[in-house]
Amino acid sequence: MIIPAILVNTFGEFETQIKKMEKIFTRVQIDVMDGKFTPNKSFADAKKINGLKTKMKYELHLMVDNPLAEIKKWKKVKKIYRVVFHIESKSSTEKTISAIRKRGWQVGIAVNSETPLDKIKPYRGFADLILFMTARPGRQGANFLPKMKEKINKFKKFLNERTTEKNSKTPAIAVDGGIKKSNIGDIKKSGADIFYIGSALSMAKDAKLAYNTLKKELANS
Repeated sequence: MIIPAILVNTFGEFETQIKKMEKIFTRVQIDVMDGKFTPNKSFADAKKINGLKTKMKYELHLMVDNPLAEIKKWKKVKKIYRVVFHIESKSSTEKTISAIRKRGWQVGIAVNSETPLDKIKPYRGFADLILFMTARPGRQGANFLPKMKEKINKFKKFLNERTTEKNSKTPAIAVDGGIKKSNIGDIKKSGADIFYIGSALSMAKDAKLAYNTLKKELANS
């Protein structure tokens, strides 16, 4: 699955991207940055989003120090179906998972490139999705980090080894950062299920053509 990621600075830019993507997709990821966890801040005026007339479903990627506080800001936004927060954030992982579940949303846990797999392994049974950052977080258009392919593959093997365990839950594996036509096929072979695409779609002159090209690469890999 390919899901567009929107990282913008103003509501006007957000609205433009939603109108562009809703012609092709039914869901979108909203990148939320606080300027602390990442060097940059993004548009995050949750109150304005409910005024948009769109059928799109929203997923939040909270690149913030305090996801628990951020969740409170977004709790009244309609059409949210999943919230992804970072294992490296300062909020309690257990409390953040509980806060997301309490609102009926799916749980996603993101992990930065430098974070050891052992940090994320204990939570595999509590998440619907594990998101590997395949570029430095904080801006779109960053370069893909090749070392992440091996890391994803190791985690995929870890999950496969536990599929026979009682009450085992296998989260989807997602990737975000630096993904484009030239590498999406290899990343899929590493074990990724979901691909968040930012600049390769948002900056494309023809987003539908860009999407179809990426989809073709996935199908042929």
